[in-house]
Amino acid sequence: MRIVLSYILYLIGDIISRTIMFWGDGYGFKIYNKVMLWSVDLDNKGKIWKYVKPKRKKKNVKKNSRIH
Repeated sequence: MRIVLSYILYLIGDIISRTIMFWGDGYGFKIYNKVMLWSVDLDNKGKIWKYVKPKRKKKNVKKNSRIH
């Protein structure tokens, strides 16, 4: 039930992003933000929203740049 509600909220947020935010000069951002955050909160298994782990920073390794 939570996944279905999460998907419905996702669709509502998508409609808001395509209508109110696009044609209304961004006035719908607060509504869009709340709806999408509710959708993420309801999707605790990651079926609608994909959870991505943060990437590790690579260490800068200096390579031998001498040309032979």
